[in-house]
Amino acid sequence: MSFDRLWTRVFGSFAAVLVLILGAAAWIGEVRIRSFHQAEVETRLETAADLIAEPAAEALARTEASPEYVQHIVELGRATGLRLTIVRADGVVLADSESPLPLANHADRPEIQDALRTGRGVEERKSATTGHATHYFARRVSRTDGTTTRVLGCVRAAAELSQMERALSTLHQSLVAGSLLALGLGLVASAVLARRLARPLESMAAQARAFAAGELDRRIAPRGPAETRQLAGTLNAMAESLAGRVQSERAARAELETILASMAEGVVAVDADERILLMNQAAASLLGLPAPLATGSALWQTLRFPELERELRAVLEQRIARHVDAPSPAGGGRMLALSIAPVAADERESSGADEPIEGQAGPRAGVVLLSDVTTVRRLDQMRVDFVANVSHELRTPLSAVMGALETLSDPEQDEQARARFLELAMRNAARLKAIVNDLLDLSTLEAQEGELPLEDLSIAEPFRSAAAALAGAAQKKGVKLEVQAQFDRATMVRGHAQRLEQCFTNLIANAIQYTPSGGRVSTAVRTTPTDVFVEVEDTGIGIPAAALPRIFERFYRVDRGRARDTGGTGLGLALVKHIVLAHGGQVDVTSEEGRGSTFTVRLPRRTSA
Repeated sequence: MSFDRLWTRVFGSFAAVLVLILGAAAWIGEVRIRSFHQAEVETRLETAADLIAEPAAEALARTEASPEYVQHIVELGRATGLRLTIVRADGVVLADSESPLPLANHADRPEIQDALRTGRGVEERKSATTGHATHYFARRVSRTDGTTTRVLGCVRAAAELSQMERALSTLHQSLVAGSLLALGLGLVASAVLARRLARPLESMAAQARAFAAGELDRRIAPRGPAETRQLAGTLNAMAESLAGRVQSERAARAELETILASMAEGVVAVDADERILLMNQAAASLLGLPAPLATGSALWQTLRFPELERELRAVLEQRIARHVDAPSPAGGGRMLALSIAPVAADERESSGADEPIEGQAGPRAGVVLLSDVTTVRRLDQMRVDFVANVSHELRTPLSAVMGALETLSDPEQDEQARARFLELAMRNAARLKAIVNDLLDLSTLEAQEGELPLEDLSIAEPFRSAAAALAGAAQKKGVKLEVQAQFDRATMVRGHAQRLEQCFTNLIANAIQYTPSGGRVSTAVRTTPTDVFVEVEDTGIGIPAAALPRIFERFYRVDRGRARDTGGTGLGLALVKHIVLAHGGQVDVTSEEGRGSTFTVRLPRRTSA
């Protein structure tokens, strides 16, 4: 291959650059991923050591660990996948999650020495016990008595590095294979590109002088090598096509206008005086205009949109693109995303930089892209609200459980106090489990939207099961539970028995929960030629009118403190709504505060073929 030819030089340059880029990318990627894995392992070890440090202080203070505590360390190490070790200040091992005691004295371990001296120690070596490459993290455990601080020993967490090495080895192989494939494809593409670049350029200098002088009526004879003949033909065709340039420009403009007219996004172009250069129909609709404004008309004589006016003028003055959201002037609660960019006066001013260039004139135009982002912003807000609600609902029972466990860890507590706090921890743990189960049910229903397996069944089966399951709860609370229903073929629906039972159980349980002793909960089933209605009516505390529109939202509760005391998760009615919607039905509620509520589930009736 001769490097005297243009295409071979271009190909060689492309190939060299491609090899350097791929090699550097592979090396940097492997280094960064290895560093990330090591940092992640150390963070896990440090977290584990911090968590067991305080409980370990008790065992270190006694200079020996009870069999129960040793078993606890073993179970904790199995659960976390880490090796956990409790070491006295003199190096004696009190507990280890992987190896049976006694173990060799650990006073000579570097991480133990560093931890006793500085408070923390990190080491990576082959374990003398397991024989595997292991990353260690040790933390000093001390106890302060008055003004004296006594070092009790260390807690150590360790993780084998074999898994990380296997992952990095697989990644290395993938990087090598991917780099070789990319190199091969890049070389092929470089060769093709180099030839295409070289062919028109090799004779361009000698053949283009006449066209540079404006002699467009001349024609170049196709002589010489193939590159020259091809360039001659191209230049001759170019000269012949110049006569039709104006017509081509008009066609291109018409095509552009067609594209803009078919866009869902609105496009508005204005000059430096904020007069219309172009506006498509989508922009007129989003701005609440009956039709696009005519070219040359003043934008603000017809449109009242302060946010757009302010941002557009800032772009024209500062020559910096801006992106904001603003309520649509068309109303209806719609939110518009405005992307406004300046258009330079000529190509010399179009540098592509975000910052203004000193000495340049201002832009001669600005382009506004409008998009309806109402649904997107609403979904973003729903996501933020959902995360906030989940965090809020989980934090309270978690705090209660942690507080109870801290109290239980105090050896000075009497048995009555221990029993009380153990019951508190169990009750809040059960609440956490209920919240998680309800969230999983909601997630399952959303994932099965439109695909819930339905079958022909009588509404009697899930309805009676729900009522029978809650009869004892109603009797225990002193609430009279009435079932007013007669079932026949008219109550057949297309449904999922388990989900329908869950729906009715939630409604009846909710009614019992918010009905005081001596009250009544009535359930009834009635049919129409097209639907089956299930009604759950109670004489409870009722729901304020202002809360009715939000009653089926996740975690929404009228009285949060009371609902939490009774064990509610705030997800029951949300589950009811999703289950009913999955059956093609509808759920409604009517209520009067202080007099009770009535929930009505409407399901499509299954008619015989």
